[in-house]
Amino acid sequence: MQTKLDALQKKSSTWPVHHAGTIALGGMLYLVMPSKGRAEDHVDYRYEDYKEEGGRIHIRTQGAYFDAELKPWLTLKGNFIYDGISGATPTGAPPLPGQTIVPKTTINDIRRAGYLEGAIKFDNHTLSPQVSYSIESDYKSLGLSLNDAIELNEKNTTLLWGVSQTFDQILPNEGEATPTGPITEALPKNSSDLLLGVTQLLGPNTVVGANLTLGYSDGYLSDPYKRVFFIADGTVYSQPGQPYTVWPENRPGHKFRQVAYFSVQHFVEKVDGAVDASYRFYHDDFGIIANTISIQWNQKLGKYFTLSPLFRFYNQSAANFYATKFPGDPADPANFPIPNYYSADYRLSSLNSFTYGVSLTAKIQKHISIDL
Repeated sequence: MQTKLDALQKKSSTWPVHHAGTIALGGMLYLVMPSKGRAEDHVDYRYEDYKEEGGRIHIRTQGAYFDAELKPWLTLKGNFIYDGISGATPTGAPPLPGQTIVPKTTINDIRRAGYLEGAIKFDNHTLSPQVSYSIESDYKSLGLSLNDAIELNEKNTTLLWGVSQTFDQILPNEGEATPTGPITEALPKNSSDLLLGVTQLLGPNTVVGANLTLGYSDGYLSDPYKRVFFIADGTVYSQPGQPYTVWPENRPGHKFRQVAYFSVQHFVEKVDGAVDASYRFYHDDFGIIANTISIQWNQKLGKYFTLSPLFRFYNQSAANFYATKFPGDPADPANFPIPNYYSADYRLSSLNSFTYGVSLTAKIQKHISIDL
C-alpha cells in the first residue's frame, strides 16, 4: 500500500553531532521511519552553526552525505562530518569565596566523523550493515551495527531488529583527571545495543511505529573534565583557607538502559499537510527516568515549499549519585567518609526542557533543495 506521507516526510534537520556510537545507533533507529525515496541517487551538503549565549559553546559543522543505488538489490550511503567546537563548560565546582562565576574549562577541538552503510535486499528482507568512526583530541570511537527490516502483509507491516556495538576510548588530554590521578593512557568505554520494533500502515494516510532498545555500557563512563566539591563537616577542610575540596567526579563503571519509542504520522488531504508525533521513554540504572514528547507539522505551501513548525518537551529525573555538593573529604576518607559514586554534572540533574522552532524547505528543482 502506498502512502501520501512520503511526499511530506523530510530528512532530519540535524545530522549526528556526537560520537560515532551515536551514529551507529542512529542507523538502527532510522529503520523505524518509512522509506523516504531512498532509491534516488543524491549527494547532500549541510552547514550548521550552533551558538549559546554568553560565549558558552559555539559549534560549526560541515557535512557531506551521499546515497547511491549500485544494483537493484544493493544501495550504499554514507556521510562525513567535520566540526569545530569552542567555548567553555562548567567544571562542577562552586564559585570561589567572594565570587559569583563558577569555574569553567575552556574547549577548543576539531572532530572528524563518518559512516558507511549498505542496504542489501533479498526476499522480504533489507539487511543494513554499518561501520562508523569518529576522532577528536580526547575521544576516539569505532561503531559497528547490523539491522534488518522484514516486510510482511503486502508491505503494510515491517518488523525491525538491529544490533550495535561501539568500541570507544577516552584519550589523554589537558584538563582531564580521575579520582586516582590524571589520564595518562587511553581508557576504554564500550556499548552494546539491541533494537526490536515494528511499523504498521493503518491506511493510505497513516503509519504508526514502535520500538524497544536495550543497551549496556561499561568502562570509563565519567566525564574527566567535571569536578565535585566536598565539605568535610562544615569546619574542617583538607585544603586550609578553602571552604571545600574539589575532586574529579566518579560515576559507576557500567550502565543498563531501556528506551521505548512510539510514533504516528498522519496525512490530512484537505490541507495537504501531515502531522508527525512521537513519545520516547528512557530509563537507566543510574536512576534517570526521562520522557520526551515531540510534535511536528509539515505543511505544503504550493509546489516548492514545505513549512514545518516543531515543539518538543523533555523531562528528566536526577541520577542517584547527583548533587551540587557532598559531605566528606576524598583526601581523608577514613575520617570523613565519601559516597561510592558522585557527580555534580548538571546534565545528570532533574530538569525540564522545551524546544520550539520552525523549518522551511524550498525545492529549487529536481536535484536541489534548501533547508532553513
